[in-house]
Amino acid sequence: MGKLALTGGTPVVTEPLGSKWPVYDERDERALSDVLQSRAWTRSKFDGEESWAWRFEDAFAAFQDARHGVAVATGSIGMELALKAVGVEPGDEVIIPAATWITVATAVIAVGAAPVFVDIDPGTYNIDASKVEAAVTPKTRAVMCVHNGGMPADMDALRALVDKHGIALVGDCAHAHGSQWRGRGVGAIEDAGAFSFQGSKVVALGEGGMVLTDSDELQERLYGLHHVNGANGRPKPARSLPGTNLRMTEWIGALGLAALERLPEQVAIRQANARYLRQGLAEIPGVDGIAWDPRVTRWSFYIWHWRFVSSAFANIQRDTFLAALKAEGVPTSTGQTAPLYKNAALTEMDCGRSNYPFNAQVYGRKMDYAGFHCPETERIVATEALAFSHTLFLGPRQHMDLILDAVRKIRENVAELHAWERAHANDAST
Repeated sequence: MGKLALTGGTPVVTEPLGSKWPVYDERDERALSDVLQSRAWTRSKFDGEESWAWRFEDAFAAFQDARHGVAVATGSIGMELALKAVGVEPGDEVIIPAATWITVATAVIAVGAAPVFVDIDPGTYNIDASKVEAAVTPKTRAVMCVHNGGMPADMDALRALVDKHGIALVGDCAHAHGSQWRGRGVGAIEDAGAFSFQGSKVVALGEGGMVLTDSDELQERLYGLHHVNGANGRPKPARSLPGTNLRMTEWIGALGLAALERLPEQVAIRQANARYLRQGLAEIPGVDGIAWDPRVTRWSFYIWHWRFVSSAFANIQRDTFLAALKAEGVPTSTGQTAPLYKNAALTEMDCGRSNYPFNAQVYGRKMDYAGFHCPETERIVATEALAFSHTLFLGPRQHMDLILDAVRKIRENVAELHAWERAHANDAST
């Protein structure tokens, strides 16, 4: 019997950490009851601001410092809508980070364009802005930055680059409700920024999404494309657009207004706990937080990424440390750091009879990701990346202490961990 839980010892953590998610209170119950009794469950029933979806658009846009919000059915649809609104069409290319969730790539494919991958910054796990320009071609129509985990990408460098080349900047802000760059909310800085309200997100409404923009012209296009024939719920666009139905329901809009009331307090609790944990980890050799650019004035995270440095942790492998930490009762993952170009959706490229857009004449050449390689992305996911869910940071300060106690325990018993790693390697070889 060893001291580590991995080798038979008693775990440090014997209770659930953080908070149950999603949370709700009487405000949500009252909001749903109001919608139910109104019998007006879609924004098409409204001509004005009494629509819950309309009010949520305005409130969330204001929270993120944007002039306009367009509420949609899901975050993934929001990305597709944003891409269409900025002019992405079949035959175009969209530059995206090599590591993020698969729907970033499939949103590009859904509008008939081809995703082009750029390696990630080893400091932030966001797209490496210094490598984007090399990926720009005459077919490039947009860059889609992803604020991975909620950490804002380098918005100064990306904005300068897209302006130089006359292309659009679209944001996947699904992890970044409340995050700010130079004091301004992400989503408002891009030409269009898409948020998700899926049930695990920082604003968790079951489903739903929002596209933000500061542009009057883009707002009109977004609204016209997502709300067929520009029916009630907002003023009709000045011109008819080939729209469809991507609308958010009044149920989700009402829940969103209630969730938005709680969000500032939740962001503050998460940030305070995260700072405390980061300070504690900095005192333990071999682990640290990802880089926090001083231009990031608020990191409202969905995934709290941190780093394992094997060479400073007695050359223990990251996966061994990960197994030990889980055994101590600390739920840990590697976050969203896996290379997208290795996802089966792209390696198999099964897009139907013509395999559009990859083999389509409109694109001009066959797109093949089989030989694609982003060295930092592959190194990070294999050897370094660690991640905690935002829900761990809504608990009391004592939960941060338990996490730190678990990491310290593993560090203090590294010889025992080495023995387990050798035995595990021998088992694997047989």
